[in-house]
Amino acid sequence: MSNFTDTPLVGANAGQTYLPFKDNIHVPTLPYAPLDEPNPPYPELELNQMAQGRNWHINQRSQHFLPGVTAEMMDWFWGNMEKCYYLWAPGSHKRFSWLSEPWMAGFGGSAFLISESVGEGAAVFGGNGIEINRLTLDFFPFTYALKHVLVEGTFNDLGEFVDMTVHMWEDAEGGLNHVTAAVAAADEDLHEPPHFVKEMLAENPDAVPVAPSSTDHSEYEASRWPQFLPQLYAIWKDHPDPCQNYKANLEVEQTGPETWRYTHENGPIHYDEC
Repeated sequence: MSNFTDTPLVGANAGQTYLPFKDNIHVPTLPYAPLDEPNPPYPELELNQMAQGRNWHINQRSQHFLPGVTAEMMDWFWGNMEKCYYLWAPGSHKRFSWLSEPWMAGFGGSAFLISESVGEGAAVFGGNGIEINRLTLDFFPFTYALKHVLVEGTFNDLGEFVDMTVHMWEDAEGGLNHVTAAVAAADEDLHEPPHFVKEMLAENPDAVPVAPSSTDHSEYEASRWPQFLPQLYAIWKDHPDPCQNYKANLEVEQTGPETWRYTHENGPIHYDEC
């Protein structure tokens, strides 16, 4: 059975525009109210033995209750980001394009480019694009997981792991509970920075890029999900073409004291399904 992984089609972005990162810095973000935490809150995230052994550290962590959002909607979001990346953080998200689309390579093989800023007039973080790769649960760094999990991260040109963002979520009464964190390798364990940092320093050796993880960017993103995702998902949920409307199920189950696996394959879409 043929699938899309042997085709040259790459870079799908649903027609979204991208202006050079030096020029598109004067757009304001929208006012927002930070979301409440789940009630009761989840335990503080702690690194598991694998992550401690690799000398990783937690840069940022937060918890949110998303009213009106469901786990099914959130699963769908991560496989259809080209439809809504600019809605996720208006004025801050500057570019999105798939490098490896989930419908072509399967969810676990997907990767994309992003650039974003953290305030009007601020230099765009990521230059011409940060390559984000979906990671297996072998990279999952915590001692507990919620019912749905996403792990995605960056590597440098030497193939060394640089950092990751972990999202976890599960249905709750009236909405969705969400836990997220940024986890990074120790600087002393890396032989060079990621490619986008080298690109930015080549452009301006004195640049001091402001990483979104050091700001309220994740709070802004989280606040936006209840504003657009239920409506957008309602429009798309019955769209019949799985190549245009990729549906993943990111549920996990525990396989050991600190290990998990996905309960669904979430593979590529085959020609005869479209």
